[in-house]
Amino acid sequence: MASNGEGHVVGYTPAKTNEGWGAALFICALTAALALTAYVIHVKTFEDFTDPRSRDLGRPTAVHEAPAASAATAPAVQH
Repeated sequence: MASNGEGHVVGYTPAKTNEGWGAALFICALTAALALTAYVIHVKTFEDFTDPRSRDLGRPTAVHEAPAASAATAPAVQH
């Protein structure tokens, strides 16, 4: 192999394998922060659908709290 006298082989470029650790650490820290943020939002806003204290957000409150219709007031089903 040819050498130019500076201690390395001509045509060989040493790999820089220790670069990029700062960016990798930043991405890992960002991922952890976003996961923690999502968990906190979930805990503060989640309502179990089986919880009787939760309300149906798709229906008006007056309809939701009205008593159920009895069989006498229900419309007749025609077959």
